[in-house]
Amino acid sequence: MMNRGFLYGDGFFETIRIYNGQVPLLHYHIQRIHEGLKIYHLEHSFPIDELFIKSLITNENQIIRVNFFRSGGGKYLPENNELSFDFTCEQCGLPFFLPTQLDLESELQKAPIQLGQFKLYDQPKPVVNWLTVKSLSSIYYVLAAEFMKKSEADYLFIKNQDGDICEELISNILIFDGENYITPSLSSGGIYGVTLRHIISNYHFQIIERKINYDDICHASKIFSLRGTVGITRIK
Repeated sequence: MMNRGFLYGDGFFETIRIYNGQVPLLHYHIQRIHEGLKIYHLEHSFPIDELFIKSLITNENQIIRVNFFRSGGGKYLPENNELSFDFTCEQCGLPFFLPTQLDLESELQKAPIQLGQFKLYDQPKPVVNWLTVKSLSSIYYVLAAEFMKKSEADYLFIKNQDGDICEELISNILIFDGENYITPSLSSGGIYGVTLRHIISNYHFQIIERKINYDDICHASKIFSLRGTVGITRIK
């Protein structure tokens, strides 16, 4: 479909996991969508709330991708800022894990484990507002994914122009250095994912948010991947 999202990448998307008929991180998805609307200057004439998200569900276990883009014509300069959207659904039988008890360290011992090889992407990601949500213009991540495949890596860490780690290719991260649980500073430019929002909201007193570099990744005793589609997975 030749809309502005396709022609110019003029919008963003949200990926939402449905698990056993529930939306585990519903509040954070709605929060992030509204942040994206503000960043992209998109004006909506209909409510984007719990009912909106639940109206898209077609199966008890699936992933919904909602694309939000500017309607109307124009070239680089749009004719208006009115919001349009479309969505797709796909079946998903993957497990989903989130900590539920107060002791984060004990809870993380229950996380699924998928260990793999790490690489650092050599092309820095710029620290800009429109790349803190999932932009429809995702060529940076497409090229990074190609690099990861050619490097025969399982996980690819992304740095910003200052050399600070901001995220893994498809997830936020939480590292354990032997004493503390640490997540990259939000000012480092990573996407502020819904699982990370949940962890910060519920376990902020057990987590340090600060700048980290690739040496911190290499020397961490444990690393966890935080993704909205599967929750938390231990990858080191």
